Amino acid sequence: MNPSRRNILKALSALPLATLSGTAMANAALTPIRINIPGPRSLPFLPIELIPILGIDRSMSTQLIIRYFPSGVRALEDMLAGNAQFSAQGFTVLHAFHIKGKKAQALAPLSGQAPPYGIVVRDDLRQQVKSVADLKGRSIGISVGNITSKTYMQQMAEAFLAANGIYPHEVRWVPTAQNWEGQFGVLASKSADAVYCEEPFMSGLVRKKAGFVLSDFSDPRIMAKIPGAEHLRATLTTSTKNLEQDSRHAEAMVRMLRQSLEWMAKAGAGEIVNRLDLQDKDEKLELIDILTRHRGMFASDVRFSRRQVEATARFMRAAGILTDDSFDLNTLIASQIAGVKP
Repeated sequence: MNPSRRNILKALSALPLATLSGTAMANAALTPIRINIPGPRSLPFLPIELIPILGIDRSMSTQLIIRYFPSGVRALEDMLAGNAQFSAQGFTVLHAFHIKGKKAQALAPLSGQAPPYGIVVRDDLRQQVKSVADLKGRSIGISVGNITSKTYMQQMAEAFLAANGIYPHEVRWVPTAQNWEGQFGVLASKSADAVYCEEPFMSGLVRKKAGFVLSDFSDPRIMAKIPGAEHLRATLTTSTKNLEQDSRHAEAMVRMLRQSLEWMAKAGAGEIVNRLDLQDKDEKLELIDILTRHRGMFASDVRFSRRQVEATARFMRAAGILTDDSFDLNTLIASQIAGVKP
């Protein structure tokens, strides 16, 4: 072989190795941060999903690794087991973990106003289920936690049913995951008569003709039945141990979330959805509509609102979650990281 040709081939064959080596070096320079969240595509946790999409983590020399779980309780349990530095889930579940000695603290809110959720009933039950009262004795799909720790979704569903005269033991709860496969699967297989879910699953189930909306909680008349309706939905969380050992990662995570929320506040719904690279045109249009109608569902900044924390206490007491009147919810909040506001 011609020596010059041999040299060219050797140089060409070395290019991929050099590229891979450079990529490996670049990735090695990024500090990995792991976070557990329900999903994927569970709308309250969208600000976290956008962090790596927008490159916010890489701009801070970190790599945010998102790990999905069927519920917030499972995400929190896994984080407390040491498999991730952070989790995000319903704020109201932290109290149950606290009284069991599993200490975790909320770092920043993800939610502003109550997110859009409701009850979707199987399409073939239109003639049998015409009101909330008709759910008595029926099965409802819900993302569940464990024996001692209910998920926020189940807590909220039970509070709503109780406000309509149905006690939790008067329905059969069917475990499902907080993602599209779980929500659609439980109705399509007729494993449950209805599901209690959030957007975008609620609209998607209707679009796919898997069910119809029996009760939409974005209706102020429905939410008026729930004490403390403006309570905290979801929060960024870490273990007390992680916070005590190294608060720098917590501060970095809060900065990333702040940038994501600020970007979302400035971007239009269409721009947000385009970043998600959804392939289904109908799904894209549907999500744009949801985000346009519910702009206030995400936190305006990373500070905790005293008013919202007080509303959360009212909700938890009314729902039977918080039975000790002397317990201060602020002990579950690491306000020194993100700060507080009225």
